[in-house]
Amino acid sequence: MNEASLPGELGCQFTTDDGEVLLIAMGNVGSSDAAQGVVKVAGYVERVSAPGGFNGITESPTFSGKGKTVHIEVTGEPTEGGESPPRPATLTYDRADGAQRDWQGEWRCGP
Repeated sequence: MNEASLPGELGCQFTTDDGEVLLIAMGNVGSSDAAQGVVKVAGYVERVSAPGGFNGITESPTFSGKGKTVHIEVTGEPTEGGESPPRPATLTYDRADGAQRDWQGEWRCGP
């Protein structure tokens, strides 16, 4: 997934509690262009996007793509200090056919 060439100056990623990266997204600060990302579920990597550039993805964003919606819900305060501290979060993956799956992990945004 790290090979995905995503446009943008800053990004966010969701990492599960067992260390698997499920979502990476990039966007430009202060931009109205959608942030672009990739989500990896069941071995497939698929494109998603969210409105509002980088600023639109830092706090509990919702991404959409072909046949899917991915929502990040930040569930607590940062677990570390620094410029880009991770925050506990839940990733919810909704398919168009009604299937849904949740993962617990952390949401980290920054350079």
